[in-house]
Amino acid sequence: MKHPVLRVAAGAAACALTVAVNCAAARAADPAAPAATPSSARPALWRTYDMIVSLQNLPRTYTCDQLWYEFHGILLRLGAWPYSINILPYHCSPSPGGDMRSPDVQVHFQLPIFLHGAAVKAAPAQAVERTIRLAPGEPKTLHASDCQLMQQVSASLLRSISGRVDHERFDCSAPPRRSGNFSVSLTLPMAAKLPAVTITSAAAPH
Repeated sequence: MKHPVLRVAAGAAACALTVAVNCAAARAADPAAPAATPSSARPALWRTYDMIVSLQNLPRTYTCDQLWYEFHGILLRLGAWPYSINILPYHCSPSPGGDMRSPDVQVHFQLPIFLHGAAVKAAPAQAVERTIRLAPGEPKTLHASDCQLMQQVSASLLRSISGRVDHERFDCSAPPRRSGNFSVSLTLPMAAKLPAVTITSAAAPH
């Protein structure tokens, strides 16, 4: 299997506390994501990530809509600001019966990073360090058959963010229905409070 390719299109930027965005009503915070504790919060900044994840030779076909929901669930689990998330899958199959198994997914999102030194005086956000787990059912969009997808996401997207992979296990060699023996534990900053937002609604994929 070829290694996934990650192409980073932009660097870091601070987000404004009030912005106008295009966002579906379904793009709400993940209720299963760990809650931040304000009492232990540290000065932080929202960092913008803009990248293309090139997936290679997946064992099953994903439609563009399926990839949108897979990445949306993962990003919410990581603590991304919901209204910063923009996902564009391409080179993907229009139907589950297709044979396109090396899709690309362009993702734009924001995660908090800790500030240090003089920068803390003007910190626009607060964050705490938390450990999250990615595995079948965590988030609910991840399933046992997503083992190789998650393995490639771990080797690309997770290695590019401000976080630390503490442990990962992938057993993707079993048949698809029994290949769910995978998990990733990741420690990273999580926002203590999300920014205010002015919402301009737009439809999610059908």
